[in-house]
Amino acid sequence: MEINFNDDKITEESYEKPIKKRRWDRWIYFAVLLLIAFSVLKWLISSWIFDYADGFLKQQQFDVKFTTDIRILNYYAKEGSPIKKGDTLFSYEFYDTNIRRNSLQDSLKNLVDNTTFENHLASISAQVLKKRGLVADLKKRVAFWESEKKRKEKLVYIDQITPNELANVDRSIDDLKYEIASLNADIKALNDEIEKTSLINNHKNLLASEENRASTIQNYYVSPINGNTDRFRVTDGQVAYKSDIITSIVRKRQFVQAYIDISDLDEFHEGDHVAIKLPYGFNKTLTGQVKKIYSISEIKDNTLINKTLNDNKYGVVIDIVPIDGKSWEAVKISNIPVKVRKLKFT
Repeated sequence: MEINFNDDKITEESYEKPIKKRRWDRWIYFAVLLLIAFSVLKWLISSWIFDYADGFLKQQQFDVKFTTDIRILNYYAKEGSPIKKGDTLFSYEFYDTNIRRNSLQDSLKNLVDNTTFENHLASISAQVLKKRGLVADLKKRVAFWESEKKRKEKLVYIDQITPNELANVDRSIDDLKYEIASLNADIKALNDEIEKTSLINNHKNLLASEENRASTIQNYYVSPINGNTDRFRVTDGQVAYKSDIITSIVRKRQFVQAYIDISDLDEFHEGDHVAIKLPYGFNKTLTGQVKKIYSISEIKDNTLINKTLNDNKYGVVIDIVPIDGKSWEAVKISNIPVKVRKLKFT
């Protein structure tokens, strides 16, 4: 109450009680603590109730790749189209850089070898011509001495010369004929060498031309299985290098390949029902069953090893398939990491 002594008036002001504010920050803090407690509790309890395994969700697929470099010439199928076993998928030619380099080197070497062969052939032919000239000259000398022999036989008959002189003529004729025979043998040997080396060189050139033709021949790739073509990773006219995946032929049949720790081997059995947590979507889970447990441990895929928490890099491979034998409709992509969960004591 306020009293004004000047105008003798009394005024009274009303008092309003302040509204109590709600402490939302306390509720948020409490909710965060509750969420953390629930997560920790879930993490602790889940390890007692469930067994876990890391794996990959895959589709049955066949990757098309080669052990050498090739060039794609033309595709005869479209991406995502169905294809049957035996259908032509694409045409190609070999494009191995080593083969091309060796082919070029072989061509240069073949050119040098041909030049060397021609020079060698010219040298042998010159020797043949020279020896044939000597044979012709020796035959003339033989003809001369044979005429001389006839003349001296008459002189011996009339005692103009001695028989020894006639014998010397015979020896000269025999020596010339022996020399002619030797030259003819050399000529035959040289001709045989020409024929033999010509055959070898022709065969070598034929093989070289066949190799060059084979390196540029057009080949066709046919599908070994039924399925649908995936993305073409190498376009027309481009080179697919060794071990590159050109495309994949996929089937709708899906499965999970998981790695269980060796310590959990007794917890998994063939026929067990499991849950598969997908890496996308909100709590999207699939159901499946263990089809096969393999008997040899393998090194886990590097993408599945958490080195900061676990150094157990060996695991036992198991295959998981849909329970009804059909495909999982919720699956949109394949080759993705998944988490496998199985209820203990089942």
